[in-house]
Amino acid sequence: MNGFKNNNQVKTETSTSLNYFNLLKSNLGTVLLISLVIFLFTLLYVILAQDVYKSNAVLKISEPQGKNILDSPFEAALGSSSTDRYIANEIGVMMNRTIREEVARAVIDSFKVAGNKNNFDLLFYDNNIFSDTDKKVRSDQSLAAQFLENVEIKQMEGLSFIEIAVESGSPSEAALIANSYAKVYKDFNLADSRKQLTKLKEFLADQRDEKFNELITAEDNLKVYQIQGGGVELGQQALTLIQTTSQFEADKNRVQIEMSMAKESLEQLQNELRKRDITVSNYMENQTAQPEIKLLREEIASEQIQKTKALAASNGNLNSSSLVEKYDNKIYNLNTKLNELIKNYRSKVLASSPEELKQLTQEIFQAELKFESLKAQYNQLNQVVSSYDRQFNQLPEKTLELARLERNRQSLEKLYTVLDAKYQEALINEQSTPGNVVIMSDARPPGGPSKPNRPLLAILGLILGFGVAFSFVFLRDYFDKTVKTPEDIEKHSANVLAWIPKFEQKIDKSKKNAEIFVGGASEAAAGESYRTLRTRIQFSKIKDGGKSILVTSSAPQEGKTTVSANLAASFAQSNKKTILLDCDLRIPRVNEVFGGMKSPGFTNYLFKQASFDDILRKTDFENLFYIAAGTIPTNPSEILGSEQMKEFVEKLKENFDIVILDSPPVMTITDAEVLSHIVDMSILVVFAEKTEVDWLIEATNQLTKHGQKSFIGTVLNNFDYNSGYRSYNKYNHSKYYSRVDETKQKEWVKS
Repeated sequence: MNGFKNNNQVKTETSTSLNYFNLLKSNLGTVLLISLVIFLFTLLYVILAQDVYKSNAVLKISEPQGKNILDSPFEAALGSSSTDRYIANEIGVMMNRTIREEVARAVIDSFKVAGNKNNFDLLFYDNNIFSDTDKKVRSDQSLAAQFLENVEIKQMEGLSFIEIAVESGSPSEAALIANSYAKVYKDFNLADSRKQLTKLKEFLADQRDEKFNELITAEDNLKVYQIQGGGVELGQQALTLIQTTSQFEADKNRVQIEMSMAKESLEQLQNELRKRDITVSNYMENQTAQPEIKLLREEIASEQIQKTKALAASNGNLNSSSLVEKYDNKIYNLNTKLNELIKNYRSKVLASSPEELKQLTQEIFQAELKFESLKAQYNQLNQVVSSYDRQFNQLPEKTLELARLERNRQSLEKLYTVLDAKYQEALINEQSTPGNVVIMSDARPPGGPSKPNRPLLAILGLILGFGVAFSFVFLRDYFDKTVKTPEDIEKHSANVLAWIPKFEQKIDKSKKNAEIFVGGASEAAAGESYRTLRTRIQFSKIKDGGKSILVTSSAPQEGKTTVSANLAASFAQSNKKTILLDCDLRIPRVNEVFGGMKSPGFTNYLFKQASFDDILRKTDFENLFYIAAGTIPTNPSEILGSEQMKEFVEKLKENFDIVILDSPPVMTITDAEVLSHIVDMSILVVFAEKTEVDWLIEATNQLTKHGQKSFIGTVLNNFDYNSGYRSYNKYNHSKYYSRVDETKQKEWVKS
């Protein structure tokens, strides 16, 4: 059983493939035409398509040492490394409008310097492809937008490399844009890496310049006072007090500046933490206010101030040095105690922080320590400066103002010196901080275009043309509801008596007997098909005494008259006395086929306007007669269904062996349906690729309803042996007869 199924499956697949082949073969002209048109359009595109050049620049990107605090917890879940995510973010930065517009400006500047239009393509609007003089330079915004289409930035698989690929109609422009992209992004990345240091440097520069201006003012004020005050001089006590006080005041101002910087950094970190986790932020703010830590900071700051005072008062004295050492030991012990408290505090904060926030809380913790420590120092220094101010107020009135001016000058001088040193340090740190981007490979003008691939496009055009053509033919055939093959008729339970082949040449119907193919030299295949039809009719009802045959069609122009005439000639050729009666009282044509007159005809006989001998006409073919329609009456259906018509048909059956009636189409009027009741056999002519399946079904129903028994089958007219899904070449009689003729010619030629 399985073997039987497999054999059927193989046969079905083979039949389907053969059907497709035959469909393609029958529509070969259409397929070739569509394929040729599409191929020609493809060739036209290939010829006119602009050459596109591609140039690449390669960057190596290193991930910053300080990873984003959100990277770690999500890496495993996302199945990607933090480096890949970082590079993906950097690619997004490179495609940002700001970067693109900066690159566009660099390209435009290069064009202004070079001034050679031939080396640029994307830079211009496509106003006129035939004239360079009409080309208009794009704006930087327009060129930046164009980069979205012509610039591709991607990570090289498995590597920390980014490739910048640029396509342009100019090879030099492609390389220029790629290199400009690499340089602009490298500069941007470097500036971004240094932005914190740059911000610090700029802040210190502002403070330094401000204090420098204040120092100049202080020195000018001191000089003016000295000139106006005459010979006022400061004593040793006042000088010592000024030096000590200026030092503390400079330290206080320095600490105040550092505290301002630390506070700004702390606020930024705290705001970031609030965005991430408000609970942890509130907890940390509560912990930083612990009095124990605060008191220790203040005590350490106080001891440091006392140490500074001791250093200022020592002047190398051994007793003072031992006192300083004592302060150091005390400060060390206090720091040890503070570190223990901080360690406990840190463990609490970090333990309560989510994993992704630990680094941020750690940074906040360090910033808080720095800020609170500076704040404690500032408070202590402020107290010290206040105490020295009281001593200043006890100086003699003549020297008090001079002492204040000198103290202010020295304080600003010392502060300026410190700020200048810190500015120089920040400047060095900024310049020494490297970026994360290294240009590994500069873009170079390519030696040839990257596209279009003209040979490939031509091949694809040919394939596409054939695909579109076959799809068109298949869809047209799929949605075509006309009858094409005998199988289409048999699917609807209609018997196929024969199929008449498509004529090999056009028939001139104006000539006498031009439509009779039986026994003629032309259209031998058609003649043989009519003989086949005759044979099959003989084995249907004729052997049972049937003589009258009705030939009709579903609609006009389906060849029923030609079939009727040739069927009659075929019977006559078999020594049967045959008559063809033209019952198409709407558009009679039988007389035209045989070159006779339409009137008088059988209607004239029925109305007793002519005798039987008057209407009976002999054809040029032996045993074949015909009767024309005659005068067209106003009521054809009533005449054809009358008793006189039945008697007339019976009279013909008595005088002839075969009576063939050519009737109007069965779906247009009721004449054929009426006649089907008075004949022995009815035949329906179907025209291949014209008669729709619905027409076939409706016509068959009309010839078989009300218990009619005369319908014996259909004739498929105009059938193309090569058009069917199944191959009918083996039935092609014309090939057989052509071979027979060739054989006869060879035999009759004398040697």
